[in-house]
Amino acid sequence: MKSADFELDDALLLDLSGPGPRYTSYPTVPEWNEAFGSNDALEAIERASERPDEPLSLYVHLPFCGRMCLFCGCTVEITKRRDRVERYLGALEREFELVSQRLGARKKLAQLHWGGGTPTHLDPGQLQRVFGMISSRFEILPGAEVSLEAHPHVTTFEQIDVLKKLGFNRISMGVQDLDPHVQKIIHRDQTTEETVNLVAYARKVGFEGVNLDLLYGLPEQNERTFGSTLDIIASIRPDRLAVYGYAHVPWHKEAQRSLEQYTMPTPVERARLFGLSIEKLGAAGYEVIGLDHFALPTDALYLAIERGILHRNFMGYTTAPAEQMIALGMSSISDVGNAFFQNARTTEEYEARIGKGELPIVRGMVRSAEDDLRRAVIQDVMCRMRLDLDELEVRFRRRDLAAHFASEWKELERFQKLGFCTVGPRRLDVTPKGRLFLRHLAMVFDAYLKNKPKSGEERFSRTV
Repeated sequence: MKSADFELDDALLLDLSGPGPRYTSYPTVPEWNEAFGSNDALEAIERASERPDEPLSLYVHLPFCGRMCLFCGCTVEITKRRDRVERYLGALEREFELVSQRLGARKKLAQLHWGGGTPTHLDPGQLQRVFGMISSRFEILPGAEVSLEAHPHVTTFEQIDVLKKLGFNRISMGVQDLDPHVQKIIHRDQTTEETVNLVAYARKVGFEGVNLDLLYGLPEQNERTFGSTLDIIASIRPDRLAVYGYAHVPWHKEAQRSLEQYTMPTPVERARLFGLSIEKLGAAGYEVIGLDHFALPTDALYLAIERGILHRNFMGYTTAPAEQMIALGMSSISDVGNAFFQNARTTEEYEARIGKGELPIVRGMVRSAEDDLRRAVIQDVMCRMRLDLDELEVRFRRRDLAAHFASEWKELERFQKLGFCTVGPRRLDVTPKGRLFLRHLAMVFDAYLKNKPKSGEERFSRTV
């Protein structure tokens, strides 16, 4: 889809630029509660163990970075001490043992991802140690997606060699912006040459897929400089791209306050930056997958959306055939046994709780039947680009969904007039234009959001 397929109306974009969830989960994290603890998580894991033949996704959080990037919204710890990393890895291994014991025979993995932080902050020996924690307790299935995040400035060819030998086949690199002025402001210091060389080497040794992350809406960005970044990125030719809107949430991330001394793009300017992304990436042959993701027509993400098998979890869009996810490490979030739960968000608390022999759970929730129904609706909208009530009634053994979602169907009329979707008596189809506004379509079905209309500003990032 190219920008010529639609017009970006400034007034409309301003109207749509309020806060809203990204729906890596439903119900979203602010609806979870702190009464959910370690015992609740163990019960959920045991429920998951009752389906031993179904594969899992596994996420491992490695929170360390050598320097703080000021835009970052991730849960990180800044250190250059090897012993500090080793202490964390000791706690991580104990958590692996606690969780794997409760999972029983459910040990097959269809997806493995390492995030952070910067996983490649670990040296080759530490990378091998973490992988050994996994391979000694789980079976990585043939054809599994085995991926990690990397920072081009700190990732060496030696690390890439080790990761490839361990079985990693996909890599996602944070680029954000290649303009030197913007990089200096946000404390991002990789050169274009470093990014180009790391992508080339990963492909040379056999990585099947390369993703690059960009951010629009950063301080001092403009269409000229970001357009140049997009041209360079298109020439590098990654298989996938994530072009995220910068989430300025200084009430959650104190480091972001230092960016407020610089000129921030307005909502309309932000939207134009994303419009420029659509134009340039579309001209380079990339397809809009949904939300803020782009892929070449040869990439598995694009093929999955065409076949209706795309999935979304806390790691974002994925093609892995695993509906449940175990997550280990500080701040990580699991989705198993009809429940969500999150680990402690500091390494200190995480390590202390693990040291006592308990899971370091700080919040979570067990989903209701209504939660799971609406979760399926939001997944269908964001991953299949359609919602078919006939299919949904078969899946949930119900016959009343047209009446159940009558008010939502009425609300969708506005988005149909805007060209985001077509709506029939029992079916919703997302248009190519609507793929850019999936969050807005999903929000129609969010029962919790309707009950808290004034609390969004401090709960979610802006949708445009």
